[in-house]
Amino acid sequence: MTLSGWARAVLREPITYFLVFGLALYLSYGWLNPDDTTNSRVISVDRDSLMRFIQFRTQSFTDNAGEKLDSLSSDALADIIAQYIQEEALYRQAMAYGMAKDDYVIKRRMVQKMEFLAEGTTPGVTSLTTSELEAYYEEHREDYKVPAAVTFTHVFFSADRHGNAVDKLAQETLGILTENHVRFDQAPNYGERFPYQLNYVERTQEEVASHFGEEMAQVIFRLQPDRARWQGPVRSEFGMHLVLLTRAEAARIPLLQEVRDQLANELQRRREVERKQKAIDELIGGFEVRLSPEFEGVSER
Repeated sequence: MTLSGWARAVLREPITYFLVFGLALYLSYGWLNPDDTTNSRVISVDRDSLMRFIQFRTQSFTDNAGEKLDSLSSDALADIIAQYIQEEALYRQAMAYGMAKDDYVIKRRMVQKMEFLAEGTTPGVTSLTTSELEAYYEEHREDYKVPAAVTFTHVFFSADRHGNAVDKLAQETLGILTENHVRFDQAPNYGERFPYQLNYVERTQEEVASHFGEEMAQVIFRLQPDRARWQGPVRSEFGMHLVLLTRAEAARIPLLQEVRDQLANELQRRREVERKQKAIDELIGGFEVRLSPEFEGVSER
């Protein structure tokens, strides 16, 4: 077959046109997109690149990067340019070596940068109105419930030390405390050293149980407060106790005014999280997600 005949035969094959078209498309892309900075050996230093560099270095993606750039002295600007050039050169060479391929640490760092970007480039949350705070309070008021709390002091007698005589000792001491009208601050003059504390101020049942055991905590929270009357004996995991319960506060829902600052901070934080997630969801929406058959029945979030 002559050369001209071979050429005509090749031109009649459909695959030839496909290859020619693909080559033309590839060359056109390279011509239309000459600024492939990842692989380029040319590092262009301009205002936009330095502004992006400053934003990522400071992790601040507000609109004042240009102001920061303009405020730099000549020496500081030269230093920023040198840092940018060094980072770009090292990054591009690392990419050329294929270091980013299948490197999960690098992947996570890039994801974190995109999360910072999503957080910083979306419109900020405006100040909260009173009606918004009131609505949030009504919806989540149970989350701010203040648990019941007690304030008391106690006189302790160790079961390990006194054995079966501990009950009698506690009863005799109760009579002495009652007869002498022993005050809150005088409790240290009686009884023995307790492994934890002597005075408990505004403690919840969970906190009391952590020191005395659940059984004694339940008893204390059933007692009626009386600043002048010692009560007991009450048994704990350690021995016997005489209790002067001076204050008991029932669980309650605080007023909006009491938790206003806490509410505002929490609502603001939730709005920020929602704002960031919305930006990420919009980014995800730009991709086509293809699930393998084994995962097709899994519902998306």
